[in-house]
Amino acid sequence: MSLAKMEQIRLVGHETERERTLALLQDLGVVQISDLTQELPQMTNGGFTPKPVRDNNLESTLAALRYALDFIARYDQEKKGFIQGFFNLKDAITTDELAQLARSYDYRALCERVRVLDRELLELRSEKTQLEARRAELLPWTALTTPLESLQRSARTALLLGRMPKTSLSLLEKALQSKLGDLSIVESVSTDEQMIYLYAILPKESEEEFTKIASEHGWERLAFQSLPANATGTVQEWLAQTEQRLQEIVTRQAQSEQQAQEIVGEKRKLQALYDHFYNEQLKFSSQTMLVGSANTFVLGGWIRAVDYEKLAQTLQQAGATVWLERVPPKTDERPPVALENRMLFQPAEFLIRLFGLPKRNELDPTPFVLPFFAIFFGIALTDAGYGLVLMIAFWVLKRKYRHKLGFQSFANLMILGGLSAVIAGALTGGWFGPELAQSFSVLRALMLFDINTPSGLIAFLFFSFALGFVQVLLGNLLEFYDKVRTGRFWEGFWCEGTWIVFMIGLGVVAGAAVPAMMPKELNAPGLPLPWMDFGTRLALLGTFLVLFFSRVESPQKLGKQVPWLFLAFGLTLWILKSSEWPLGEILVALGALGIVVGGGLRRALGRVGAGAFKLYGATGLLGDILSYSRIMALGVSTGLIANSMNKLSLMTWELPLVGPVICIVFIVFLQTFSILINSLSAFVHSARLHYVEFFTKFYEAGGEAFKPFARASVYYEVREKR
Repeated sequence: MSLAKMEQIRLVGHETERERTLALLQDLGVVQISDLTQELPQMTNGGFTPKPVRDNNLESTLAALRYALDFIARYDQEKKGFIQGFFNLKDAITTDELAQLARSYDYRALCERVRVLDRELLELRSEKTQLEARRAELLPWTALTTPLESLQRSARTALLLGRMPKTSLSLLEKALQSKLGDLSIVESVSTDEQMIYLYAILPKESEEEFTKIASEHGWERLAFQSLPANATGTVQEWLAQTEQRLQEIVTRQAQSEQQAQEIVGEKRKLQALYDHFYNEQLKFSSQTMLVGSANTFVLGGWIRAVDYEKLAQTLQQAGATVWLERVPPKTDERPPVALENRMLFQPAEFLIRLFGLPKRNELDPTPFVLPFFAIFFGIALTDAGYGLVLMIAFWVLKRKYRHKLGFQSFANLMILGGLSAVIAGALTGGWFGPELAQSFSVLRALMLFDINTPSGLIAFLFFSFALGFVQVLLGNLLEFYDKVRTGRFWEGFWCEGTWIVFMIGLGVVAGAAVPAMMPKELNAPGLPLPWMDFGTRLALLGTFLVLFFSRVESPQKLGKQVPWLFLAFGLTLWILKSSEWPLGEILVALGALGIVVGGGLRRALGRVGAGAFKLYGATGLLGDILSYSRIMALGVSTGLIANSMNKLSLMTWELPLVGPVICIVFIVFLQTFSILINSLSAFVHSARLHYVEFFTKFYEAGGEAFKPFARASVYYEVREKR
């Protein structure tokens, strides 16, 4: 339940040891390197400057590999599975395998081959597009036997090509005959569904008049724009050349794409090399954060205290001639944050990182998140069959990707959630839907809530509310504890402590009152009715405590709080009339007198006003508790969805011959879909209850994550050993 203790270190060595030391730190992965170049003005020892870094062409190498991998991706038919892609699961490779591949594989020749092939394919695609456009332009004019050189306008005549709607041709001919007489000749060449392609021969001086008349009838002037300006020969000849060249391009494209498919087989080697050079680039970039003199280098950073001796031993065993020391952090420095929990609670760290790490002096909520998340997930899923499938699936994935440490925690979280779903499903009769539990007495005997009946549904709802109340109360208790451990006991006592009393009182009242108000036939669970009186007294006392202690100045001065305590207890006793003696009235009078004498009326009214505003927050408390009904609703909907899918599948059973096969396929497919969608919903809503209803009571987050300098990966999980 604590954060890892962090220590600041400094490492000084000879310049010749710089690269080897960085390689050791990268392999070890326990030091977060600090940028000492930003601290040069504050460093006490003079003579230090940023270390010069020589160009090593790593950027160009990575760019070439990225180019080749992008090219391969366009032709790669291999697809990641849903699970592998969703969780970004990667295969493992060792550093020795990467180094051997970098030494023996001629990736430069392959990258150059990819560039040449990609350029050729691009040129072929571009030429093919141009030729297809030419073909589309020429096809309507295949019946035009006039050579193209004859279509050029002469000094006295003009030959115009165009197209227009077929229905307008007769109208155009009449208009031309009326205005131009026999000066123009219009001949059709071809037609399609709507348009007619034609050419017109006319005197040059009549061209403008012809164009005006033709445009009024839908004429669109055309030209052979895809052909050279001085083109000769017929349209048929050009079309034949175009078709021949297109066929050559298609053949060449097929050959080039076949070569591309052969290159796809080199993908894994290129990916591994990319990770190798990517890590080299990380090591190279880290040198820009070092300082030193001509013959020395200085490296600063943070390390978990438990890893300090491990670092020292590694450097010593490697024979690195460097000096390692602890450095006291400055008062304004904020160490990075690393979670440190027992193995049992580590699966919940995934949820904490999603929300945000705690600040350095803040309480780590991980141990409190794990049990509640597992319970909420199980209730929201509420199907033992689904839970078993999740447990088996993530157990298999966990073993297959044991090298991916980050996934291990998530897999354990899902296995725990699956176990919770098995328990919740057994208690509510959910086994791939409610039908199995209704059919087998053994499964019915395990049921605690029969959610197919009103009484079982009400009991399930109240159970969800009770869980929500416990978690919200725990959030306030943790805020109280956090103030106690940071030396603010009385502040927590007057603020959170009074609210906790108020909450417990309301919880007892609700636990006893709600079942009493429900119809007896529902058999709603709850607390015994006699507890109502105790809960009422506690809630009333809590009300006055919150009203009077929500804003306390100088909380450690207990004498100033005594009159307010008299007033709170006195009003409670006075309203309840729990004694024949006027004890409540006396306490109220003494408290009021002490408040007026000790602090003044205006300050007292301000304090009560602040308390009244906090009491208004009881409406928010009610909303928080009601939010937990969502896990019950999700659990019920899981059974309804599973039941519907089973019935849909069984409708195919009576089909002749193939009915049973189709039914089984449908059940497997639909139930798999139901598991995925309901598990996702259970995860999202269980996390939301923590982030919105629980964390807001005590947790702020905002810590800077500890990011040690280590081997990273894009395509593979890089490990020292398999």
